[in-house]
Amino acid sequence: MADVIKTITDREHFPHIFNTYFAGNEVYLRTKNGNLLLQFLGISNDHVAFRIPSVKNIPDTITVQTRHGTNTIYASLKFFEKNEDTFVFVPVKIQVVAESRKEDRKLVGDDGGGKTVLYIYDIISDTVIQNAISMQSKKVEKIIEIAEFELKKKFENVRINFIAAGINDSRLKYILATRKYIYIPDLNSQPPPDQEEAFNNYLNTIYKKDFQLNRGHKYVSEATVPIMFRKLIPYGYIQVNNSSAMSDGIFEVVKRMAIIVDQLFIKNTIFTPINAKFLVSDISRSGLGIVFKDRRLTGYFRKGSTISFETMLPTQKRAVIGAVIRNITFMEGGVIKVGMEVNQMDKTSWANVEEYLDQAGI
Repeated sequence: MADVIKTITDREHFPHIFNTYFAGNEVYLRTKNGNLLLQFLGISNDHVAFRIPSVKNIPDTITVQTRHGTNTIYASLKFFEKNEDTFVFVPVKIQVVAESRKEDRKLVGDDGGGKTVLYIYDIISDTVIQNAISMQSKKVEKIIEIAEFELKKKFENVRINFIAAGINDSRLKYILATRKYIYIPDLNSQPPPDQEEAFNNYLNTIYKKDFQLNRGHKYVSEATVPIMFRKLIPYGYIQVNNSSAMSDGIFEVVKRMAIIVDQLFIKNTIFTPINAKFLVSDISRSGLGIVFKDRRLTGYFRKGSTISFETMLPTQKRAVIGAVIRNITFMEGGVIKVGMEVNQMDKTSWANVEEYLDQAGI
């Protein structure tokens, strides 16, 4: 969370800021596909110049950024002219954001000190899953038929949706954002105090918008359970409803079916992990960075997307990890760096990773 954001529009301050923060530091151009490394050349007469390799055209307005201590500096620039790979801009405004990183990351690799190179592999992302579901609709429909056949033996209303179906689904939005299930045992009964907030949220943001469900108010109970790849990436849900109250035991039936559906997706190879391994460049207790050069692989990584992967730690212990992509940076020499924040691990993986980090002094 940012502590202070200071916006500067007075042009008299621009030369000092660029020469203090941008000169000699890594500067990145922010794009929709990631951050592109560029070189600050100087500022003169209200014009600032950068060398931007491998770029032919550039938008009329761009944002570049650099980091200096605990400050991240963003400069909004308007394109003026170019000469080969030198681009000249007119600065519009600068924002200095005072923000402390949660923790410093430590470089990983063989630096002569006996450290072992660390790789991650079997990577899969929600983007890969969504594309695969769209491409293999017949297989997906067959799995839905199997699950619905079993569930309709116990429930009056059954609905199974996946991320390929679109984000306008209020339940899907909730599942993707929270990874939590919805359990309303009896719509006509007052919930316990600790569940009142969740109950009211369900009524106002989900039930109220589901015209098919609330028409006639036939159903009084609901269980909606996330379908999750490796218990790490939510990619769909199973929703069931009854016209009578629902018991906890019945709710467990839905939870088990969600696991079975994920197993059927894996068994039928609806989606498969990326056939590549990636070098870990730096690591901390909350995240890590990976580097690679094959630009074809960038499509698997999108800022904000959820991924899961495996790693064999130097301790010879395995970990399965879930993470969120936080940044993508295009560096010199064609190197692409992806930074991610770890957000999910099972207990065994947590223990194995913490043991490695402790031994590495991280």
